Amino acid sequence: AGMEPATMMMSKRLLILGAGRGQIGLYKAAREMGIVTIAGTMPDNSPPCIPLADEVCYMNIADPDDVFAKAKELNLDGAATCCLDTGIAALGRTCDGLGLTGLTEAAAVMCNDKSKMKKAFMEHGVSTAKYFEVATEEDLEDALEIINLPVIVKATDLQGSRGIYIAKTKEAAMEGFTEAMNLTRRSYCIVEEYIEGWEFGAQAFVKDGEILFVMPHGDNTYMSHTAVPVGHYVPLDCDRNVYEQTEVAVRNAIHALGLDNCAVNVDLILKDGIVYVIELTGRVGANCLPELVEINYGIEYYKMIAALAVGDDPLEYWNQRNEYETAGLAKMIISTDQSGILKEINYLGQSDPDVLQVLFFKKPRDEIRQFVDSNDCIGQIIVKGKDMASCERKEQEVLQDIRMVLE
Repeated sequence: AGMEPATMMMSKRLLILGAGRGQIGLYKAAREMGIVTIAGTMPDNSPPCIPLADEVCYMNIADPDDVFAKAKELNLDGAATCCLDTGIAALGRTCDGLGLTGLTEAAAVMCNDKSKMKKAFMEHGVSTAKYFEVATEEDLEDALEIINLPVIVKATDLQGSRGIYIAKTKEAAMEGFTEAMNLTRRSYCIVEEYIEGWEFGAQAFVKDGEILFVMPHGDNTYMSHTAVPVGHYVPLDCDRNVYEQTEVAVRNAIHALGLDNCAVNVDLILKDGIVYVIELTGRVGANCLPELVEINYGIEYYKMIAALAVGDDPLEYWNQRNEYETAGLAKMIISTDQSGILKEINYLGQSDPDVLQVLFFKKPRDEIRQFVDSNDCIGQIIVKGKDMASCERKEQEVLQDIRMVLE
């Protein structure tokens, strides 16, 4: 038997660039929506999304030419990525080349190059730190005569906190420049005034030029060689003026880079009552930020992202949002004092509707290192509550119920 051909609905096909732990929610959402997922990833590892994907296509997601060449053969309705910058340029190329809904290549290039981004900010009047592009030590010396110390030296093509150095002295700036130039694939990096203030972030979503929301969120950081984000929370605890400045700054920055038909992740800083944009990119933030959007608005955010990518209407999810915002807290499980080989790890807590996730990334025989960057993350916790105080209490209860034994 089977369905008549006329009534058979062909499942839409979505290429997801990347198959690491940050993409799990997107694969699961697409599967629930009946979308066929194709994992775009390298063949030399076994990332956690491979069992969740319907098909696998081996590709180097950092290489737009390789991705586009393979994507042309896949009969796609959409392409997407989340929580990771590596595939952004390839995503732009693929969406442009195949006429798919999503980030353009021109916008993706801006996202991946902090220097081009800063230039666009300056041209569009986005509130941001002063900066210079530097290719030699002489360039750096010239820049340091104009920008006062402390400064921040950044490689322009790396993600997370890699290739970023805070320098309080000229010597430290020179050392940071040397380190950044050793890591970058480009012939330059940037030096900018170091705005020391309160760092926070925002998530946003753009569809056909309309920004549906700007959601500011707090960042919990752990001080290693620089402040590394280890968690996020909503709502942001600040006055109305900061919310309003954030909304304006984020909207200006989105327009400056020409971001459209994508989720947006923004890093911001508040100093002396003024909100500055550090950087932004055309994909949802990592470390449970999609889940915090879901908690805050009461929506299925991963489904919104997948629907947009395959040309369906994401408003069907957005329009179901709650009238009131809910507080949420997501935190990495990290080791601040011990290291060794993991013998066992268990969560001993009771089932609780406010504990949305307790997930371990490390398994027995894995190395547990004292935390330096996100590669040392042991797992993650997501909780919700009526306010931040109740979320923090719940998070502490969960941490106390985790038993980790090292050899």
